[in-house]
Amino acid sequence: MGDDRINKIVGSVSKLFLDYGIRGVTMDDIAHRLSMSKKTLYEFFHDKKELVEAVLNLARGEIEDHFNRMNGSKMNAIEELFYYYELQIKMIRSNKPAFLYDLKKYYPDLYGKFQGFKHEVIYNNVISNIDKGIAEGLYRSDLNPDYIARNSLMGFECMMNSDVFSPEEYISTEMFSELFKYHLFGITSDSGREIVMKKFNISNI
Repeated sequence: MGDDRINKIVGSVSKLFLDYGIRGVTMDDIAHRLSMSKKTLYEFFHDKKELVEAVLNLARGEIEDHFNRMNGSKMNAIEELFYYYELQIKMIRSNKPAFLYDLKKYYPDLYGKFQGFKHEVIYNNVISNIDKGIAEGLYRSDLNPDYIARNSLMGFECMMNSDVFSPEEYISTEMFSELFKYHLFGITSDSGREIVMKKFNISNI
């Protein structure tokens, strides 16, 4: 029962942080949203940083669950990428720039730890997807999976740590859609490209 209550608290706090940013939400706000006293809230979490870490752990578990579900399916490599694409679009639509900004500025240790987790997950799954696509004949046979995986990580990092793109742009669905197409058409074979074109309803390029 205790774990259920903690999970409920963390789920509610996660929505507050995403909507208003971390700095914009106080422990008083959280207690009020949960209809509990601040004293009771502190019985579960000693401070706001513990709550932030719990929210990140929740996100980590959800990311792992999604990738495990994808890897345990019978989808081909391109279908896996489209599954990931739809998942990312949903996540982007629920995110706000203030959350990432506050996390990086006020909790750099937690931000770095979470980024390290995401990098490992993204790298390993890109490698796995590339290998699978080559074996299925849907991706170019001359691809270097390690280079593609590291380039994917570099792309995300450069976007988030430069002034070329605004925070609003690098969490926009339009931006992600363009980058997704760029990635797909760069790695697919002729037969794979036909599948991609059909999925995007593209008749001619």
